[in-house]
Amino acid sequence: MVGIAFTLFLTSFSFAQDTASVGVWQVPKSTEAIPHFQTVNGHQVLYVDNQPYSMLAVEIPWWDLRVGHYREDETVYDDLYAKAKELGANTLKVPVKWSMIEPEKDQYDFSYVDHAIKMASENHLHLVLDWFGHYASGDGNIYGNLSGELYAPLYIVKDEKTYPRAIDGDSIPHHNAISYDSPEVIDREIKAFRRFMLHLRNADPQHVIVGIQLENEISVFGSDRHNPKLFRDHSPESNRKFAAQGFTDDLKYSVWDMSTTWIKPLTEAAHAAYPIPIFHNYVGGSVEEGLIGGSPGEDVQTYLNNCPYLSFIAINAYFCAEWHGDSCGAPSQAATDELRAVLKRYAISRNVPAVTETNSGASLVAPRFAFIALGEFGVPIFAPWSLTMSYPESREPYVLPDGRLSNGAFQLRDAYQSLEKALPQILLYAGTDKLKVFQAPTRGQQLSVTDTVNGLPLHITGSSDGQAIVIHPAEKQFLIVGYNIDVSLKQPELVWPSIQALHVQRVHWSTAGWVIDGDPFYGIDQASHTLWMGLEYPEAVLVTLP
Repeated sequence: MVGIAFTLFLTSFSFAQDTASVGVWQVPKSTEAIPHFQTVNGHQVLYVDNQPYSMLAVEIPWWDLRVGHYREDETVYDDLYAKAKELGANTLKVPVKWSMIEPEKDQYDFSYVDHAIKMASENHLHLVLDWFGHYASGDGNIYGNLSGELYAPLYIVKDEKTYPRAIDGDSIPHHNAISYDSPEVIDREIKAFRRFMLHLRNADPQHVIVGIQLENEISVFGSDRHNPKLFRDHSPESNRKFAAQGFTDDLKYSVWDMSTTWIKPLTEAAHAAYPIPIFHNYVGGSVEEGLIGGSPGEDVQTYLNNCPYLSFIAINAYFCAEWHGDSCGAPSQAATDELRAVLKRYAISRNVPAVTETNSGASLVAPRFAFIALGEFGVPIFAPWSLTMSYPESREPYVLPDGRLSNGAFQLRDAYQSLEKALPQILLYAGTDKLKVFQAPTRGQQLSVTDTVNGLPLHITGSSDGQAIVIHPAEKQFLIVGYNIDVSLKQPELVWPSIQALHVQRVHWSTAGWVIDGDPFYGIDQASHTLWMGLEYPEAVLVTLP
């Protein structure tokens, strides 16, 4: 605690809500019920249930849903819905494989989707459905194995003649990598995806589903991302297009080809069927200077240009102090500048930066990253991966096999519970001079900083995991969202009798305005004209100065 000699110490004052202050904090509502983006305060904001919204999410796995046993395995992840809610998430990312939706050619089965909607509703969660027709985090792009990691339907996997495979630079075809220069496979996926979206429109009148992640990363052959022989498809049709379009760069060709041949018609069909937000997730890092995305076939600007119905493109950003191949040998220090930099790189053109995957171990990466992502960028989604498997840290899952929360779960819950208390206001002022994020520069440091927020001078201290977002939209009004921090400020008016007009209230936002949750821990030193507040657990404190 800050050592201040208090001449007046207040812990139990309770004020009625200052209704005049509500207008300062009121966010624009939308009359459009369907999840969508609209411009607010000069930037794009996701709206859900007519209010600004960000998906504070986590993801469940998919490999326990086995080919030929989809109905039998339908409930295998049911317990994770309640765990996501216990973790403080408001949204769950649920993968849906194309092979589940169309188990046989032209035979569609939406039972798993309907079950996911039901489970989410029962646990008061929204859903993002990850459409896995293509999965590029392993060898190939349409299957990793023929059990739980089959993404395209088996009838496509088996029929190599009708649905040609991609061929690498050594003229070797890859059976598990489809050629996206084959109109036959594009037509099949468009048909299935359109049926999927039409079903969602009819099956989800309450708008439980707030967005669709389309595919998982974009790549021709999969995980060997720095092998030039795998930068593009060398099938006859692909070679013809490469020459006809005058390309000399394999990577730039793949980006153009996959965005125009495959993703553009998919998103056009989906938008016509049910126009909720559709987005991509890209690998962090870079394959070539000038292309933003870590896999051959990825580039943010090209997809934004060629696919107008892509709402945004997010990053899968993992941090590690010492990489050993694909695993983390030493926990990341999660420097604030490092967290900020990856999102700045995606803040181009019309894109709204977002985080679709990040560290899910015991380190402080995820909770620290969440505050930067929401406060400085107003991300529409923030989602560590995943609930039951940690990466890049090993064996540190949020949910243990016996169902208990563990490892980094509690720190992420602190972050999510804090942000949820004033989510519309954070999104309204994100990235403006009226909002600042305060956290220690690196993991493990103590927080101690003196700064101003829109002219308001503050001194903030805290423990190594303490952090805060401060919003100061008007002269006499400011809000603190955070935990494990102390905040103090000096004002000449902080003396008797002026302090009778001071309101310090613990709150959360509802559609009707601020709801007062009780009295925060605070005090006043009249000798130094200082107000001090301590946020020891996730909370939001609204202050009206005299």
